[in-house]
Amino acid sequence: MFRFSAVSARTRVLLLVAAVVAALTATLAPAAGLPGTALTQADAQTRCPAVAVVGARGSGQNNQVIRTTYAAGAPWTSNGWEGETIRAFLRHAEGRYRATHGGNSLMKDVEVIGLEPRYYPATYPEYDTPAVAVPATIAQAVGLAVQYAVPAVQTARRAGEEFLDSVQIGRSGVMQAINDYEGATGCRPGYILVGFSQGAMVLLEHEKELARRGQLAGVVYMGNPNTAAGDWSTVGVSGGGAGGILGRLPFNSKTAAATDNRVNYCLPLDGVCDLSIATLRGSADNGGNHGRYYLAPSQWDNQVSDSLGRFVDQVRYG
Repeated sequence: MFRFSAVSARTRVLLLVAAVVAALTATLAPAAGLPGTALTQADAQTRCPAVAVVGARGSGQNNQVIRTTYAAGAPWTSNGWEGETIRAFLRHAEGRYRATHGGNSLMKDVEVIGLEPRYYPATYPEYDTPAVAVPATIAQAVGLAVQYAVPAVQTARRAGEEFLDSVQIGRSGVMQAINDYEGATGCRPGYILVGFSQGAMVLLEHEKELARRGQLAGVVYMGNPNTAAGDWSTVGVSGGGAGGILGRLPFNSKTAAATDNRVNYCLPLDGVCDLSIATLRGSADNGGNHGRYYLAPSQWDNQVSDSLGRFVDQVRYG
């Protein structure tokens, strides 16, 4: 466990700056194509979905790989790489839709494509928790963010290369996964991008390409580090929040947006998407809410699930 000192605070500030510069470089550098093989999950596909959800899990969500069928009788089963947070979200959305639409299914016309590790590794190592309960200065707040509320940046201290490699592979891998899917199935559905944490960061830049192709049906991000301050599409934190850990970069949830069909879900006390002194102070004792999305109930869950239902219905019903 780390404890604060003048030296450690200064070190953490330098690490934060280095990590942000590295992330900026990764964000602005051209994304190269990733050689890959066709997705095998859809080789025998006989019916194309109206919508495909491209699911990008959060950092480290590589253990609960559970192939999931989201609607009874649906012909599609996910590969499980959407991760536990997105899985919980999609299950909630299916239940919510049935409850509000006379028992009809949302997910019966939706295929879920989880991004496998070859397309997006979603890695970061474990990190330490801080000994400082409440930051009294900006330096302490930054140190707390690096050490506790911002796992993406914390990797700059221990294994920054793993995180940046994961982001870079994901940047090129997203469109490769989509192209491989279409090549294997012959399907060209509308796509809804659903990303949690690092997954949101990876998906964000592909909005404009899918929109150019006429295939972007919507986006749902949770705990997005690239959340811009005051983003109108942000649900949860009041007024759109102070912005995420990378929200002040030129590439953020506002500048990358390519559709009005969007939800940027940021819970109060999530320091990854709302990096404010109040958030850091409020989350110091329990780590905040970054890991909470749909794994524990929150008052905005129905609103976000309803949005997904609208995005799907716009495609399948016109």
